[in-house]
Amino acid sequence: MAENKNYKDTLNLPRTSLNMKANLIQREPELQKKWQSIDLYGQICSKPSPRGRYFLHDGPPYANGDIHMGHLINKVLKDMVVKFRTMAGYQSPYIPGWDCHGLPIEQKVMQETGTEAAAAMSQADIRKKCDKYARKWVKMQSQQFKRLGILGDFENPYLTLNHTYEAGVLECLARCVERGIVYRQKKPIHWSYGCRTALAEAELEYEEVAGPSIFVNFPASADVEALVPERKAGEPLHLMIWTTTPWTLPANLGIMVGPDFKYQAVRYEFHGESQVSILAAELVERVMKAGNIEQYEVVAELLGSQLVGKHYGHPFVDRVGLIVESEYVSLEEGTGLVHSAPGHGQEDYIVGLRNGLEPYAPIDDDARFDDTVPEWIRGMFVFDANPVICNRLEELGLMFQQGQMTHSYPHCWRSKTPVVFRATEQWFIAVDRPMSESGK
Repeated sequence: MAENKNYKDTLNLPRTSLNMKANLIQREPELQKKWQSIDLYGQICSKPSPRGRYFLHDGPPYANGDIHMGHLINKVLKDMVVKFRTMAGYQSPYIPGWDCHGLPIEQKVMQETGTEAAAAMSQADIRKKCDKYARKWVKMQSQQFKRLGILGDFENPYLTLNHTYEAGVLECLARCVERGIVYRQKKPIHWSYGCRTALAEAELEYEEVAGPSIFVNFPASADVEALVPERKAGEPLHLMIWTTTPWTLPANLGIMVGPDFKYQAVRYEFHGESQVSILAAELVERVMKAGNIEQYEVVAELLGSQLVGKHYGHPFVDRVGLIVESEYVSLEEGTGLVHSAPGHGQEDYIVGLRNGLEPYAPIDDDARFDDTVPEWIRGMFVFDANPVICNRLEELGLMFQQGQMTHSYPHCWRSKTPVVFRATEQWFIAVDRPMSESGK
């Protein structure tokens, strides 16, 4: 019978003192405790740095909850950069920071407090609760970041709520004011009426919504009528626009056209009356079909440049509008004439600035119309006003066609309510503007 041998002893395997089992749940806290006890980060920072200093400017996270996968990816990748630069001979300190201001923290505090209790609190008390809440999560996230193996000066982080930080912001702002690059003006922004605040592009969620789609005739002024001499005496002449936001019509100040586009004045029967509407030549057939107009004739042709600088009457407000040229007009949909409300759209705002049209937005923080609009929609919620405005256009005989369409519309990611584009007074720092002579 063959001798029983332990074949493991016959193998030439490397010998190691490392444990075969990682046992990370116990080992990681022990290792991090050791790093802290020997001040590993401090030792690294005190080492010579022959290649100079290297700073990683790290955008701070919000102090409003446990870290998630986004934090992990962000912090670990940046920690790798800092450690790589340190090993490459740079002094690369890392000072963690937290954003302790803004809606994310306030919203969490309000949710925990409750609607009724929060409504009874003063602003000062709300700020105190936000301060306490933010500091709690700064401490919690610090521990969580350390568990990721991130090294930094966690004992001395920068917090936006610290008075020294706030003082630094004020000093920086004061220098900008001295240099003459701080100014205030109205500009359209995404406004959440659910949270009563402006939103950045990154704070928007887009959802498919069904809404109105209307073609509206705007009465042409005498200078436009002169471009269509073939028009019969007394025959109404209009500029036809298309929009999916009837609630922005009270703020209409202009109509945008493509200066090189070809436009046609088209005669057709509407409500038993002969009238003429101007629209882009390429879109005439499609628009007439949408309005169930089978017979029509082209009575004049002109370029958009001929319309620029001419005027029209607002459909239901005692106001004269201006026709302006714009690079934002397309022939993919609509009529080739775009209703422009500079207070309710970024492109409208840009074109309006070039042509002296103010960014007028007659709605308040709750997205309700103010007292500058016609009496029949004052105080009304903008989306509730859509059918009311459409009915008034029908009564005036200016609604060419109305229907419904589904399109992507921005919503507030916190309140989940649709946002409105609204011009508000804001402060700006003109980093591209030459400094005043008195500035430094």
